[in-house]
Amino acid sequence: KLSTNLIKSYLDLAIKSNHIFLFTCKKEKEIIGYALFAKKPKYLISEFSNMKFKIFFNLINKLKFVQIINILISILKLDLIFLDKKYKEQVAKSLNLNLLAINNRYQSKGIGKFFFENSIKIIYENYFKFNLISLEAPTIEASNFYEKKLDFKFIGKKIRLFKNFFVFIKEQI
Repeated sequence: KLSTNLIKSYLDLAIKSNHIFLFTCKKEKEIIGYALFAKKPKYLISEFSNMKFKIFFNLINKLKFVQIINILISILKLDLIFLDKKYKEQVAKSLNLNLLAINNRYQSKGIGKFFFENSIKIIYENYFKFNLISLEAPTIEASNFYEKKLDFKFIGKKIRLFKNFFVFIKEQI
């Protein structure tokens, strides 16, 4: 929903961050997937705080009021009211998978699972040790992938306007 320049700034900040991990999946010279992890979910807000006004005004310019309300719901933590307290604490301390995408042409070939497993292995062995991984899936299809292919456990929903996110956790073995 953001402008190309804002997305470039976002990615630049992610690359330079000590708390965000950005991975790409390539086949030959083509990027066919990407993943973005945060040491903890709170870093998804704190690392990009200096962009908040640019994001806000960009969304207003594009009349994306639902996205603005959803951001406010998230910042105020109103989105977590239906998540059990035990899970809220676990999610807050977990490695968070924020984005994982594989080009449609390469889906259902095991690439997403391979890419995910190698990404978390790199983080665990080279950057920091973690016990849990959390994520929010925006669709049933994504939820099925995380649950059936990557063995994540469904723990509840996060509230958003017009669409809820499915929250999952997985213990790091």
